[in-house]
Amino acid sequence: MQEEKAAGMESQAIRIDSIYVGQPQTYHDEHGEWQSSIYRQRVSGPVRLELSGLEGDEVTDKKHHGWPNMAVCCHTLDDYRFWKERLNLDLAPGGVGENWTLAHAREDTICLMDIFDVGTAQVQVSKPRTPCHKQAKRVGRADWVRLVLQELRTGFYLQVLRPGTVQAGDVWHLQERPYPNISLRALNRCVHQQYDPELATRIKKIPELDPFWRNQLTKAESAPNASNS
Repeated sequence: MQEEKAAGMESQAIRIDSIYVGQPQTYHDEHGEWQSSIYRQRVSGPVRLELSGLEGDEVTDKKHHGWPNMAVCCHTLDDYRFWKERLNLDLAPGGVGENWTLAHAREDTICLMDIFDVGTAQVQVSKPRTPCHKQAKRVGRADWVRLVLQELRTGFYLQVLRPGTVQAGDVWHLQERPYPNISLRALNRCVHQQYDPELATRIKKIPELDPFWRNQLTKAESAPNASNS
């Protein structure tokens, strides 16, 4: 059985490095006309965080985004360092359209359904982000989706349990970790790379699990390379 156990909190506490908000915009380039809020702008000072997300932020594709368990999109400084070293891709924080860029955070030490207090708000880790063609356009790499899934550096979403005010520099304080052996990276690996039936069974038992990910696990189970041993 392949299973990735979260190693607990980093030696330094997770904190918000920077915050970004955006509004729907229309772009014209070699891809034609497309709409997105992915070119978000950095904000300074306190920002109100509501159940639906950050004040001043609005998603464009409301069919696939904007659900309560997608209120805040997060990526890590660790990911940006990796892409710089791996691809010489000099992306600045905010470069893949996230709301929060996090310091001292990794997806192999953050677990599904973790609950954190941050600022005066409380948030819950809800699911990994799924890479898409708009990220590829933003980054300028046609192979971006493949690379992200290959490296399992997808970013992730938060649900807001208690609205409040947040700002860059706020530290995350872990309040609950109901599934300490189910990291975000472990879920991504089980779906995208190496199916683990025992881990998948445990994940599917999580009541709050997003139906999309429940379906993804079912698809991974029936994939030709899935291991059921």
